[in-house]
Order: sequence, then structure tokens, then C-alpha cells
Amino acid sequence: MLSDDSRAKRAATEEESDSSVSKKPKIEDEDDTCMEDEDDSDSNNPFLWSTDGENDDSPTINYLNFQDPEPEWDKDSYDGYELEFDPDGREGFPDDKAYQDFRDYKTKAFKNRGFFEDPFRSIYPIIDLEDLWSDTTNVTRRQYLANIASLCVKKLNEQNRSSVEVVSIVRGNLKPGGGYKLYITFMAREYPDGPLVEYQAKAMDFAGGRKPPFPILCRPASSIS
Repeated sequence: MLSDDSRAKRAATEEESDSSVSKKPKIEDEDDTCMEDEDDSDSNNPFLWSTDGENDDSPTINYLNFQDPEPEWDKDSYDGYELEFDPDGREGFPDDKAYQDFRDYKTKAFKNRGFFEDPFRSIYPIIDLEDLWSDTTNVTRRQYLANIASLCVKKLNEQNRSSVEVVSIVRGNLKPGGGYKLYITFMAREYPDGPLVEYQAKAMDFAGGRKPPFPILCRPASSIS
């Protein structure tokens, strides 16, 4: 969880937009919201809307009722996209070094596909892993991430008839939303007494446990390098 739960709630209301990400072949200034398979068709659903008070008739989006579509197993939402930079992107930066630092950071974040902090796409690190996951549970953030990683590993083992097991959590990232996404880096063994291998797991979870979490993908970290 983020260092401040209210920060996550605020971030959940922000729409991501990153014009430097494009679908192959390159299409300039394409919004990357499609990378997360978000569906705007629900925008006319009356159950998504609510009013703030008795005397306020202006509608606001009720994010608790917004449903992200369930992703397909082992389909990375980054597949088929590449990073490009606007030729005029240097404007607004004080010097060439600042602009190059920006490009380097964004390139690193994109290549890590959500498993590296990426504020440009509203992906934030989960800090203080020994703290509680929420105020309503005695489970730590580390243990919660281990449980979600184990869920993804179980799916992987069922699909591949493998015997991967979670050993320890390295770090985790969170992308807020109606159904928020967890990006978990962990150490695993691919067979009993085997060497430690860095793995990645991605899952969708839901605030308040209103729906059970479900796995999206699980793979060796080396498979995307």
C-alpha cells in the first residue's frame, strides 16, 4: 500500500495519459490508456455516477462502481507498444541534461513494464512492507504481496505443469483504479532446492475485498530483458 492511503484514493481518480507511448506501427500522440485495456463504453452507465450532496445536482464519477475488464491470462498490456519521444519535447526543460535524465528515466520505466516506479503512468511503489496492508487486517504488506504472488504462481504452475514456489518478496508497485493492479517482484525456486530466480507477478485486486483478486501474469524477470 502507499505511504498514505488517501494518496491512493486521490490517485485513483486520475486518468493516465502518456502520448509518448504508441502502438506499433508508431502513431504519434496516441493516448496510452489502451495499454491497460480500459473500456470507455461504461461512461454512459448511470450506476457510475453519483452526487456529492443533497443540494448538489452535479454528477461525479463513482469509482467504486467502475469495473475494469478482466485481462487475459499471460497477456502483458505493454506488448505491441513502443516508446517514442516528441521531437519538440526538449522545450520546457532547463537544459539538455534535465531532458536526457527525463528520457532515461522514462525509458527505464517503460522497459520494466510496470515493475519499476512509473509516475507518468500512475504506477507507484509500495513502501514500508512491514506495515499493515490495511487498517482492517493484521496482514503485512509483504505477506499480502506474497499471497498475491502465490496466486499468480499457482496459475502459472497449473498452465505449465511447473513447480515454481514463492520464496521472498523483493518489491511491489501499485496502479490505482477501479480495479487496481499490483506489480510484484519476488524471488522464487523453479524446483525444490533449486537456485533463487527473480520472478514477476501481475494481478488485479479490488479495494475492500468486493471482488477476489485474480492473476494476470507470472514470469521470470529475465524474460523481458
